[in-house]
Amino acid sequence: MEKDDIQKKIAEDEDYIRCPKSGNSLTKFVAKNPDGVENSVISRVLAIPEEKVEEIYDEAVEMLQKDMVDE
Repeated sequence: MEKDDIQKKIAEDEDYIRCPKSGNSLTKFVAKNPDGVENSVISRVLAIPEEKVEEIYDEAVEMLQKDMVDE
């Protein structure tokens, strides 16, 4: 499978990641790693740069902080 095909599948299939050890399944990957993983691992399985992982994380934290202040 080519890089473009992998990225398209990751974007369209909510359970697909690039991790053959977990059967390319996000559900199985999370079950095997209940304490989380490093950003570099997330970057690899989602086929995105590590900087993008950090950007997404920061945006999520910001959204949560805003929601917590409103309550």
